[in-house]
Amino acid sequence: MKQYKRILAAALAGTMAVSLAACGGGTNGSSAAGASSGSAPAEAEGKITISYWTTNRHDQAYMTPLIEEFNKTNDKNIYIDFQVYADNYSQMLDLAFSTNTAPDVYQLSGLDTLEVVVNEKHQAMDMAPYMDEEYRARFGEGAFVEGINALGDGIYSLPYTASASRLFYNQDIFDRVGIEEPPQTLDELVADAKLITEKLGSEGIYGFSGNFKSAATSVGRSIDMIVMRSGGTRNGFDYKTGTYDFSSYKPVLEAYKEMFATGVAFPGSESLDIDPLRSQFAAGNIAMYISVSHAEPGVYTSQFPTDINWNCAQLPTVTGEVKGKQQLWFGGSNLAINPATEHPDEAWEVMKFLHSDEVMGPYHTEGLGTVMIPSAVENVEQPAIIEEMPNLDINEYDQNWPPLPSGVIVEGKDYYTVCVECIFGMTDIDSAIEDLNTRYNAAYDKVVAEGAERIVYPNFDPLNQDLTK
Repeated sequence: MKQYKRILAAALAGTMAVSLAACGGGTNGSSAAGASSGSAPAEAEGKITISYWTTNRHDQAYMTPLIEEFNKTNDKNIYIDFQVYADNYSQMLDLAFSTNTAPDVYQLSGLDTLEVVVNEKHQAMDMAPYMDEEYRARFGEGAFVEGINALGDGIYSLPYTASASRLFYNQDIFDRVGIEEPPQTLDELVADAKLITEKLGSEGIYGFSGNFKSAATSVGRSIDMIVMRSGGTRNGFDYKTGTYDFSSYKPVLEAYKEMFATGVAFPGSESLDIDPLRSQFAAGNIAMYISVSHAEPGVYTSQFPTDINWNCAQLPTVTGEVKGKQQLWFGGSNLAINPATEHPDEAWEVMKFLHSDEVMGPYHTEGLGTVMIPSAVENVEQPAIIEEMPNLDINEYDQNWPPLPSGVIVEGKDYYTVCVECIFGMTDIDSAIEDLNTRYNAAYDKVVAEGAERIVYPNFDPLNQDLTK
């Protein structure tokens, strides 16, 4: 129990569909329960169907039978249409909401602040009226945090699991070339990638890769995190001055650019999604990549089973010193209810099921995620994978930063796209940073001029995040 109080304190201060039923409100669905695409399964007849979308492919083998059992046995006349989506999820979600085909219950994409999701996009329902004190108490003290899962008196998501970016590496490859420990600096990362490729490239083994087909997810799970951990800004925003400053991205972009320009990174990384990258790692063709702590154990157990000796480490920093907290990939929030659902009561029943002790306790023990619900984990076994790989756990350097400015609409390319262009030599890094600073500050100045309060914390630094004004 003590461990989870620590996790909560740190965390609460981040198109292929596979479905149990037919496509429902989504597209490109395929059946996993014997129903033909486009038709309702026999089990759903006469029941209220609640569509549920997620990107968690790593836990599909665990969740599928639980949802099937719920569909057969629940006394609320509910059928869950369960769909798992890939890396274009955020675009699909926005499209679904714009065409009134959005799911009833869904995983937040993580690309928008809660304020944007609730007040601008109107994509999340206030669940506070459904929650009595007893239900709230099972999430522990301090579970509901402004800007993370709550706005004012409203609650729009619930604590679920916490996840943070880590460096994943192939220990067998390290041993073959004589690398004794994972890189702690960016220079070491580049040097290790070069050494591996020089010695093993003839076998089709490369030192590093990234899932750059999706600029937002690749930059978000790697470059953003290294910048913050190195003492830089979060998504370019400097909370101390209330302005955008991408200058701390320069050394990280330079290191990445060097790996790809010198050919020590896996060929074709610019067009890889995360799953094709993982399959190459599982096959022993990639030595290092950066991904999220909650997913990889399940991925290499069920999705891409592998015999390689893999492990994970904390992310390297520019100097090797940790000068900033690392934004959680997610923590404190995960799922939301569509405010336009025709069945809010049944959608809430599905939310309760997905967050129940019976679902989340074994979920934690199986190592599928670091569960943030004290009532679910206080009496279950700790996951063996955490004992084997302690760096999968959330630590004092992983936490949610303050919310970013909302309503900032930038003209031209977003910084994710620009970062990827810099990595692959399409844009000069210095010019790109200057341009990003100009465009993002102009967009934020416009928001402030229209009446928003500028976010400034004069005593803020990335390691000790003082939010006094």
